Order: sequence, then structure tokens, then C-alpha cells
Amino acid sequence: MTVAGRLADLVAAPGVLGLGEPTHGTAEAFAWKWEVILDLARRGVLTSLAWELEHSIGQEVDRVLREGGDVTVPWATSGRLWDTATIVSGLRALQRHNLSVPPDRRVCFVGVDIRRPHLAASALADRGIDPPVVRALAAQQELSEHDKHEAIALGARLGEGDDPVAAALGRQLARYVDAYELEPDLARLHRRDVHMASTLLEHLPADGLTVLWAHNEHIATNPDFFGGPSLGQVLSDRLGARYAGVGILCGPGRCRAVDPSSGPEYTDVELPPLGARCTEHALARAGSPLVLTDRFAHPGPRRFVGWRVDTAHRADETCWTIERPAADFAALAYLPRSSADVARPRAAR
Repeated sequence: MTVAGRLADLVAAPGVLGLGEPTHGTAEAFAWKWEVILDLARRGVLTSLAWELEHSIGQEVDRVLREGGDVTVPWATSGRLWDTATIVSGLRALQRHNLSVPPDRRVCFVGVDIRRPHLAASALADRGIDPPVVRALAAQQELSEHDKHEAIALGARLGEGDDPVAAALGRQLARYVDAYELEPDLARLHRRDVHMASTLLEHLPADGLTVLWAHNEHIATNPDFFGGPSLGQVLSDRLGARYAGVGILCGPGRCRAVDPSSGPEYTDVELPPLGARCTEHALARAGSPLVLTDRFAHPGPRRFVGWRVDTAHRADETCWTIERPAADFAALAYLPRSSADVARPRAAR
């Protein structure tokens, strides 16, 4: 049985298979996930691909993936984080698969993130929905307290309307305000994961398998992820056996990330060293590229690196690990090395 087949067996249908990543810039992890996704699509098992990406962008990506066109056009608006060679290659392969099968068998795409509200606001304005709060968000202006409550009320009103696209966009604005604007110093940022889970569940197909692409720590089942449940925890609570998360850990190497010590641009950065206590060491000793965690127990910690690697703090393990057990995932994949993915050339954007 292929890896994709083994992973699909972890989830009761219709369900969600979360695929994590050790960093937001490890080429091997991206390629591994695409291999699984495309195998599931070709088997006719995969119904949708959900992504840690703004919902408004996902709407256009979905159209191009299922109807044709240059997928790099909407994908370029995803920002510097996701616009890489390995990811775009996978999107093109998924589009080729989609266009080779009947429309009712094509994999759909949904963005579940709530960040960058100006994109959702601009999409609403394009639909003729542009009250003052929408114009303020589209212009990326600072919101007054009145604006914040108006955005939440607008989301509720649109959610009860007859336009499903406008309803989804309105909910994204309300959710952004709830997580980022209602309290100072990002005290409600943990709400982001709850809202991503809600968006995914609102767009969950009635049959087949949905793959969720996100960072390991969103995929993990963690009841206290900086003050609230992780995305994976919410899905596990709501779906039970219909959710399974797969973490991807890696050994030494490099990744594409921002290093504050050298500037604001993404670059090829060496990963922090792994301590002997880390789960990655235990996986390397186990000698298997994929383990089920009901047979592999480890208390952690594991590496926790996102889009940022501050090389000035490489010696402080607490800055780049999280004290969580392997049991956060149904399975763990281990990649011996990490290489930095590369951004698509600017001329190609």
C-alpha cells in the first residue's frame, strides 16, 4: 500500500486528513505532501484541498484549478510565504489532473485563513457591498471601535443572506476583527485557529476526503495552543474519527524563512540544531519514514519553526521548540534533511 493509502485509512469518510509541515519553507515537506495529495486525487478519493491561505484568494484559486487558466495569477496574491517553486509545481499538477477528469470529479480548493482582511473587503466591494467599514478595511485603515462592531454585525447579516460567496467573505471580515482587533497586543490571536476550523467545516464536502495543508502546530490536536484550541483540536472535537492529523518532522538542514538578524526578506536559512531530547532524534533512531503514534510514543519536545528563524537565538532551544507529545498526531512522517524551497522568479510573477 502506498503512503497515501495508509494515511487515507486513518480517516473515516467523509473526513479531513491534516498534513503538517516542520517549517513554512522546507522543500522536501512540500514535495512529500504533493505526492500524497496527487496520489489521493488520482485514486478518486480526494474531494477538496483546504489550505492555510486567505479565503478570498482561495475562491479564485478554486475557479482556476477547476476551470483552467494560469494558476500563478491568483496564487501570486498569496504572498511571499507560499509562492514557491515546489508549491506552484504541485498546483499545476493538480490542475492538470482536474482538467483530465469530468467536472463533478474535480478537486475543489478552499482557503481557510482570516488574515489580510483588505482582500476580502475588496472582493465584497467588487460585488457592490461597500458600507464604510468595508471601504476602511479595503483601504487598510485603522478601525475605530464602531467600525469593529460594524464589521462583526455585517458578517452576521451577510451570513444570513442568499449569496454564499458574500456570506463567506463577510464571515472572514468578522472573524479577522474578532481575532486581531477586539483586544490589544493580539490577546485573542488564539481565535484564529477556531475560525480557520469553522471556515473549513462550512465548506466541507458531503463525501470524499479533504486534505488540510497547514503548519504542524495547526494540524496538531492541542487544547491549549497559546490560549485556545488548535485548528486540529477543533476538528477532532467536531469530527471525531473523521479527522486525523499527520505531522511532518525533519532532521538538520536549511529552510526558506525570514531571519530578523539579516533583514526582512525571505532567504535560505540554516535550521536550529536539534537537542537530544527532541522527537526528531527518536524518529531518526526508529528508522521508519512514517510511524503511527499509537505505536510510537514520545513526550517531545519537537522543533517549532514557522516562517521566521532568528539566527541570533539559535542557542536558546526554548525559542524554537514546543513541549508537546507525539500523540498530538495520528501519524508522524520523518524527513532526514531539509532544503530551502525557492521563490518563483519575479519575472514569472
